[in-house]
Amino acid sequence: MESGSTEMGWQELPYDRWTESHVSSWLRGIGIKENYIIKLSEEEVTGPVLTTLQREFLSTTIGMKRGQIEHLLKKRDQLLKSEPNKLKKGKDLSGKSKYDIKEDLLIPGQEPNPSSQKPCERAERENIPTECSDNSTSTGVTSSFCDYQKFDQREPSCRYVKHNVLPPETGIDNMIVPCHEYKSLEIAHKLESKKLQTKVASEVLRFACACMNMRTNGTIHFGIMDKLRGKHQHGEIIGIPVRNQEDFVDALDYIEKCFKGSNQQSDARNCIRNPRFIEVFDKETTEKTWVIEYDVVPKASIVKDKLYSVGVPKFSEKDNKVKCEEKVPYHRVGANTPRIPEDDLVQFIQQLREKDQQREEAESSSNQTAVDFKEDQKRKLSILLTCGKTHMDNSLYYIIVTNKFHPEHLDSIGFLVHMNLFCVFDFDPDSKASGLCGRYKEQKAVNLHSLDDYAINDGLKTVDVIHALKLFERTSWIFCNGRNNFPGGEQTCDEKTWIKTRKKKLKKAVSLICNDILPRCSFVVLFLLLSDVEQPLVETFHEFYAEMNGHDFLAVISESKEIYKKWSNLAEMSCDMSTLKEISIVEMPLSHVDATVQSIQLSKNQLTRTLPVLNGGRCFLKSVEEAMLDSLEIISVDQCDDTKLEIMSEEEIQQIESYFYQGGKIDWINFWLADKHKCGDIIKRDAYQEANTILDNMVHCSNVIRSIESVNIYHQPGSGGSTVARQVLWSWRTKVRCAVVKQCKEITTVCEHAVRLREHDERDKNNCLPVLLLLEDRNADDIHDLRRELGNVTATKKISQSVLCFILLICNRSNDPERMCRASPSQTVAVTHKLTMAEKPLFTKKREQLKKFESGFILMFVLMSEEFSESYIKDFVKNLLDNIDYSSLITRLIRFVALLNCYVEDSYISVSHCEASLGIATHVEGAQHHAFVDCLTEEARLIFIHLRDGSTHISSIRIIHPLVAKEILNQLSANLPQSDIAMDLINDKVFINHRFNRDEFLKFIKTLFIRRNKKSRGDPEDTAFSPLIEHVRKIRGHVQKAVDLMKAAYLGLGEDAFMAQQLARLLYTNLRFEKALEWAKKQNFFFHMIHLSSTHWDKFTSGGFIACMTLLRKKNHHLKGELKSYTLHLEEFLPSGPPKKQRRKRLPALTVRTTER
Repeated sequence: MESGSTEMGWQELPYDRWTESHVSSWLRGIGIKENYIIKLSEEEVTGPVLTTLQREFLSTTIGMKRGQIEHLLKKRDQLLKSEPNKLKKGKDLSGKSKYDIKEDLLIPGQEPNPSSQKPCERAERENIPTECSDNSTSTGVTSSFCDYQKFDQREPSCRYVKHNVLPPETGIDNMIVPCHEYKSLEIAHKLESKKLQTKVASEVLRFACACMNMRTNGTIHFGIMDKLRGKHQHGEIIGIPVRNQEDFVDALDYIEKCFKGSNQQSDARNCIRNPRFIEVFDKETTEKTWVIEYDVVPKASIVKDKLYSVGVPKFSEKDNKVKCEEKVPYHRVGANTPRIPEDDLVQFIQQLREKDQQREEAESSSNQTAVDFKEDQKRKLSILLTCGKTHMDNSLYYIIVTNKFHPEHLDSIGFLVHMNLFCVFDFDPDSKASGLCGRYKEQKAVNLHSLDDYAINDGLKTVDVIHALKLFERTSWIFCNGRNNFPGGEQTCDEKTWIKTRKKKLKKAVSLICNDILPRCSFVVLFLLLSDVEQPLVETFHEFYAEMNGHDFLAVISESKEIYKKWSNLAEMSCDMSTLKEISIVEMPLSHVDATVQSIQLSKNQLTRTLPVLNGGRCFLKSVEEAMLDSLEIISVDQCDDTKLEIMSEEEIQQIESYFYQGGKIDWINFWLADKHKCGDIIKRDAYQEANTILDNMVHCSNVIRSIESVNIYHQPGSGGSTVARQVLWSWRTKVRCAVVKQCKEITTVCEHAVRLREHDERDKNNCLPVLLLLEDRNADDIHDLRRELGNVTATKKISQSVLCFILLICNRSNDPERMCRASPSQTVAVTHKLTMAEKPLFTKKREQLKKFESGFILMFVLMSEEFSESYIKDFVKNLLDNIDYSSLITRLIRFVALLNCYVEDSYISVSHCEASLGIATHVEGAQHHAFVDCLTEEARLIFIHLRDGSTHISSIRIIHPLVAKEILNQLSANLPQSDIAMDLINDKVFINHRFNRDEFLKFIKTLFIRRNKKSRGDPEDTAFSPLIEHVRKIRGHVQKAVDLMKAAYLGLGEDAFMAQQLARLLYTNLRFEKALEWAKKQNFFFHMIHLSSTHWDKFTSGGFIACMTLLRKKNHHLKGELKSYTLHLEEFLPSGPPKKQRRKRLPALTVRTTER
C-alpha cells in the first residue's frame, strides 16, 4: 500500500501518510535550502515526524540557521491548521482511508478514470460520507467531474463550467498521455502586469523543464485549485479574470532569460505551446473568467540526449525588478516538480538515453505523426520561417529552392514578394517566360544568374564576388537547369546528365553562400515543392543540409502529400523521417500559405513608394524602378509606413530604442516610431537647427548661383554627427527628394542614379525639386569627382545654372570640427562632444526619461550627456576592470577589440571571428547566434556594441566609443604592453586565417600597421608611421619591438609587399641600411610594384621606388659625403624563381649617382 502512496503527490495525501520524498517536495515548495532538505531526508523525517519537529533538533542535528528554522516551523504550523479534519474526512467507519479503499477497488494494472464515473457513484465507491452525497461542493453549488480539453489542439467553442472538478494532478503515464499540474492564481491574478508575468513564467518554465527532462507531454492549468483550501476542493475549476491576455503570452518571453544557453532556449520555444484561454461558464455572474493552459510537447527529435536547466524568475520587491534564480534541472516526481538532487544527477543523466528511446517508441505507436495529426500549421509555419519569433522582419534572409510553378500558383506569391529574398534556386527552365521568375519580376527587380556565375575562382576575394554578382542589391535568380529562350545560355538536361555536369557547380554555389557570403543563422532555406520532385532538387537539399550542419533553418512546403512522400523518401538519405516531418508543412494550399505568411510579416515592402514633386503633390516610385537606382538609399515621403505597428511588441520597440542609446547607428524606424509617439523624441542638437537654416536658405534663395550646392557636417567620432545628418534628411523628405549614397559605388553610377531620381515622373527638367544627397566619410577626391560629374550632366542637359539641382550633405569625421567650420562658416556646421547651454537641459531631461532602461544599456548616451569627460571615462573604465580576469579569453578579446578601435576608425571584429577565437562550436546542431553573447562576461556585455550590416547581415562587435576603447587599452596595457597585444593578435592563426569575412578583417590589420596620421585628414598630427608603430618605437622606446611587430605582420598577412615597404622605411629611418635593402628586395617587392601597371617606369616613381632611392641617399650621407654610384639591376628584386615568360623580358639597369654632404 505504501508503494501506491509514494506515487502520489504530497498535495493528494494527508500528511500522516507522507514519506521522506513527500516531505522533501513540500520543503522545496516552501523554499528551504537543498542541503537541509537532504539532511532531513537522511534522518528519515516523514509526515508524522514533521508534525513533532522541535527547534533543538533542527539546530543541533540538522545544523539549520535560525531564519530557516523559524520559516519551516511557521509553514508547518500553517499546514496543520489548514487541514485539521483531513485525517477524519479521509477515513471510513472501518478505519480505512479513502486512498486504501480506492486501491482496493482498482483492478491490478488498470488506471482509474475519474471522467468515466458519475460523481455520486465515485463518491459512493470511495465511501466519502458527507461532501459529495448530494453531488455538491461545500458552497452548495452542484459540481460534477469533467475531463480536460484536447491536448495540443485549439477548440475555440469549448468551455469549462465553474465548480466542476478535473481529475487529480498526475505524474507520468506513457509520455504521450500528458501529465497535469494545477495552479489556482486565486490571489496572484490581482498582481500588476510585471509581477503576474513573473509568477506565471516561474510556474510554466519549471513545469516545462521537468516535462522536457522526463520526455513527457504535459499541461499546466491556471485557474484550477491545486489543493484543498477553504470551500474549494482539489481540481475544482474556479477560473480567474484576465485583464490582459498578453500578460500570459508575454510570460513565455522569459524563456530567453531563464533557460540555460541559446540551444535550450530554442528547444523550449519549440516545446512550449502558446497559452490557450478557455472561458469558464458561471451562471451566477456575468463576469468573464478563464482557465489558461500551457501544453508542453517535448518531441524526441528536439530533446534527445539533452538535460535542461532553468532559473525560474522571481520578482524582487526590494530591487523592484525580476531576477532569475540559479539554473537547475527539474523533473516530475508523481504530481510534483522538484529539482533533481545533485546526488541523483549523474544517475538521471545516465537514464536519459532510455527515456529518449521510450519517447521515440511512444511517438511511433501513437499514430499522431506530424502530417496525419491535425497540428496547428499556422503556428508551425510561423516558427519555421521566423525561427521562433512572433513575426517576420528583415532580420533574416530567405533562400528559395523550387521547381515549376503552375498557373494557379502564380496568384499566391505575395508572401515571396514581401520576403527578404537573397536568392532563388529555380529548377524551372521556363520560369522567366511563364513561371515564378516572370511574375516576380513584374513587382521586384532581380539579377539573372546561372550556376556558372557562382563557380568563382578560389583566388577571388569574397567582396569581389559580391560586387561582381551584385548580391544584396537585388534578388539573385539562379537557373539551376538551364534557361529556355536564352541564346547562348545553358541547355536543360535530364537528371543523370545534371548529376554528372552540374552537381559540382551547385555544390560550389551552396558552399560559397553558406560559408563565405551569408553569416551562420542569418538565413532560412525554404523548399517549395509544387511539381513532381526530381533528383537535382533533392541533391540541393542534401547540399544545404550538409553545409548548414543539420536541419535548423530549413523548411519544406508541399501542397501534395504524394509529392511530399516521394521527396521525403529521397531526402531521407541525409535526414531521418521524423526530422523531415518536423520541418515540413504538408497539404497546405499555397493560397493558405500566402495568407498565413503575410499575416505575420512585419513589413509589406511597399511595391510603390511616394516622392515629393514641385507642385506640392506626390508621385509614385515603383520598387522595380527603385531597385534600378541601387547606388542610392532613397528616403520616401512614406518611409516606414508599411510597418505593421500592431504586431510590434513593446519589448521590440524598447530594443530598437535602447540599441540607439547604447551606441548603435540610428535607423529610419527610430524617427518613425518617435513621430508615432511610440518611443521618446530624439534630441535635436544645435547643429541640426544650423544645418536646417543653411538648407532653407539654399532651397528658397531667389538668386541661385550654382546648380550644385553643399552643406558640410564635421563631427568628432561618437558625437552624433551621423544622427544629425539623418535627422536633416528625415525632416526634408517631404520637401525635396532625399537619398543616402551607398559606400563602394562608382561615382559615375551615383551621378547617373541621382539624375534619374531628380527627373523621375517630371516633365520639365528645369522645374524639378532638388535632390539632397547624404555622403558619409568620403574623401575630398570622391566629392570633387561627384560634383564634376553632376555639373557635366546639368550642362549637357542644358539646365539653367540658376536652378538648384543637387545639394550634397557631406558628413565627415574630424578631430577638430570647429577648425573645419571656421574655414567655411556659411556652409559648415560642427558637432562636438561638448554640449551647448541649450543642449544640456535636453540631455538631462532625456536621461531621466531613459531610466526605464538599465544604465548599461544606455551607456553611450550617459557618456554623451557627460560630454565624454576624460575623468568620467577614466573612472568608468577603472571600475569596469577592477574585478576582471586578465588571463581569460574574454579579456584577451577585449584587448584585441580595444587595440583596433583605438587605432583604426570604424573597425570591428565579426562575431564569427570571435566565436572561432573563443572556441565556441557554432557548427553543432541547434546552435544559435546567441552562443557568443551567452559566453560574454558582464564587463564585455557592457562595453561591446553589437553591429549588424544592413545589407549583408554580418554580426560584429566594437567598443561603444573610441575614447572608451582608448582608455581600456591604456589601462589594460599596464598589465600587457600594446606591442605584446598587437603581437598576440597578428600571431593568432585562428583570427588571421578565419575564412568568413576575412578580407575585411585583414584590411583593418593592414591599416593598423600601415596607415599614417595626416593633419590634412583631420588627424591631430602628421606621423612617419602608423600610430601604433610610433607608440611602440617612441613612447615605449623599443625600435626592435616595432621591427619585430612589422616582421610578424609581414608574415601574418601572407608576406605582404606593402608591409615589406613599411619595414624597409622603418629600418632605414633608424639607420639600419643593409637590413632595409634586404627588405626592399623581399618577396618580389619591385616585381609586385611593376605588375600593378602596364608600364614599368610609371610604377618606379611610386612610393616603393622613391623609398629605396631615399634609402641609398641616406646611406651615402652617412658615408661622409663620399661620391658613390649605385647601379640597381631590377632583376635583383625579382623572386628567385619567376615563371619563364617573366624572365624573357630583360629589365633595364638604372644607375643612381648621388652626392650628399
